[in-house]
Amino acid sequence: LPISREVLVKLSTILRRLLSQTETFVPLRDELEFIDNYLDIELVRFGPDKLRFRKEVDESTLGALVPSMLLQPIIENSIRHGLGRRIEGGEIHLRTARHNGRVIIEIRDTGVGIPADKIPDIFASGIGISNVHERLKVLYGKDFVFHIDSKEGQGTFIRIEIPETPGPL
Repeated sequence: LPISREVLVKLSTILRRLLSQTETFVPLRDELEFIDNYLDIELVRFGPDKLRFRKEVDESTLGALVPSMLLQPIIENSIRHGLGRRIEGGEIHLRTARHNGRVIIEIRDTGVGIPADKIPDIFASGIGISNVHERLKVLYGKDFVFHIDSKEGQGTFIRIEIPETPGPL
């Protein structure tokens, strides 16, 4: 029962944020907190032996403003299409950094990967990825990077690079 109570609290936190979300941008700190809650629920589903999550967060990026709900669709895809298809599960590694006035977010998973012939269509076919890409295009024009590199059987690497917009201290 304690685990189900904990999952319910996490789910309530997620739903509360989704229902009250009116901001286009949020501090990266908030986005990462949302991901932590989301992953806590997924960890209950998959177990810590099948789903491992590692964060390497540059503290100086925490206050940077990023589009809200930027990371969740990408992490969900890593779990659903990458790790979930592996019997042994795997790991998701999220890394943030700052470089030359840009915020860099990298997500790497050890999932099944994406076939090379499917990568060009990913921005048009996948709902989560195409929505994130489209939002980045609307918010930043051409001043962003959304790069996907994947190897079948080895996993997927996504790099997002956006202009640094300082948030409230």
